[in-house]
Amino acid sequence: MSMISKQLTKNDIEKSLLIPTDSFSIFPVQFEEGCFFNVTAVDGAGKAWDFQCFVQQSKGIVSVGWLQFLSCIDVRVGDTVFLHRKSMDGDDGDDSTAKVKIEVKRKIRLMGEDIWAVVL
Repeated sequence: MSMISKQLTKNDIEKSLLIPTDSFSIFPVQFEEGCFFNVTAVDGAGKAWDFQCFVQQSKGIVSVGWLQFLSCIDVRVGDTVFLHRKSMDGDDGDDSTAKVKIEVKRKIRLMGEDIWAVVL
């Protein structure tokens, strides 16, 4: 299974998620600057989130739906978002929409050891 992980910055939380295009291999889409594509991400509770992405200047910008997603969880600067490529039941083969699993985790130091707590 392919995966993207990114530690969230203030800009990611307040504006949009920026992901380097060299990480886009998990999506079944050919990328060119100016290209729009959709991502359907399913969280741990089974809720589907739709994000519209735009490729610009070597960055993929997740804009529509990202801030709404963040407003539903207690996300902080330094948390890490994970996007896992997955096959989904009923996949109609439409390559204009990528299907992924989304997780947000927070590193916590507990009794001298780092552990990952699931935020979502």
